[in-house]
Amino acid sequence: MGRYEMDISEKIAFSSQTYQEVIKRLGIIGTFKGNWQAIESSEGRHLKELRKIATIASIGSSTRIEGATLTDEEVERLLKSVKITKLETREEQAVVGYYEALKVILENYADVELTESYIHQLHGILRKHSDKDQNHQGGYKKAFNQVVASYPDGTQHIILELQSFT
Repeated sequence: MGRYEMDISEKIAFSSQTYQEVIKRLGIIGTFKGNWQAIESSEGRHLKELRKIATIASIGSSTRIEGATLTDEEVERLLKSVKITKLETREEQAVVGYYEALKVILENYADVELTESYIHQLHGILRKHSDKDQNHQGGYKKAFNQVVASYPDGTQHIILELQSFT
């Protein structure tokens, strides 16, 4: 047998002091492992909550650029009740489409190549609930478009003007 090999039939003999030290260190390792798992679990919950907050804020902000007036709290309530069969307003349609597109991105970003075709697919998901956007769903707009911000005092401001991309 080599220098560090041992016959299985041999037993390792520890002094009681060494045995107690080994047990003590195994206990420390077990405690560390338990604490580490608790930290990982806690961090996972925090990251999940941060993702939820960021998603709601992103949806709220992006749809408000398009003229929607839903607050982040209203966006969150709508997403919790998204099992609605018919989305009544353009704002609801925009929020749910944005949520579904963002969900696809977050779940698949590592496996998808960013191509023009993929962007068209995401746009189709984004606008699939929108009655108004059926003519350019998943493709380029074929007509002039303005993005107008509407303010609570009734004033409006043009944020962006888009020409046709045909």
